[in-house]
Amino acid sequence: MALDDGLFLLISWNFLLLIIGGCIAASWLLIRLSSVSDSEDISSLTQKTALLGFPVGIFSILMTGAIFYLDSQLIGVPPSVDIVTLICLGIMGLVLILRPIKDFKFGTVLSLAIGLLGAAILVFLGADSVKIIAGFFILLFLLIYGAVRLVEDLYLIIAEILSHPLISVLIGGISVFQGLLQIFNFSLLDFLPLLM
Repeated sequence: MALDDGLFLLISWNFLLLIIGGCIAASWLLIRLSSVSDSEDISSLTQKTALLGFPVGIFSILMTGAIFYLDSQLIGVPPSVDIVTLICLGIMGLVLILRPIKDFKFGTVLSLAIGLLGAAILVFLGADSVKIIAGFFILLFLLIYGAVRLVEDLYLIIAEILSHPLISVLIGGISVFQGLLQIFNFSLLDFLPLLM
């Protein structure tokens, strides 16, 4: 029960995560509006904020999971957590996680590692023919690479969309606004009827 109480307390401070993560997600706009004018400095600052955002993104995804966990345990979640907060935490977490790793091609590395592991297992089992070991490695590498490449392409499409500066700024702005509203016990849901 102490874990649940700790999670409940942690989730009640979600507005801080929304504000911090939203500012990091919107950092592209903040850097553009700052006095930095050199394109190399802008690129360097953007990369540094992307790296800073990675752990914040992981924490945001973990908090989203904690909200689902508490809700499934019938403990309930703090009143400040509504569907907008949940969506903001989840999407903002994805933006912050995918931005620094979108250029990492994990398919090749994973396929190579599994191919080498398969070849090493063959050698361990006693295979001594170089042709059989090399053929098994190439076959395993190509099969895994083909399967992973499909997943990687989908991941890259999502990463490119979410890390586009305008979308990132929009998600960051909405997250910051939701976090600020939560300080005053409001939500974006409270303003939805006014828009209709």
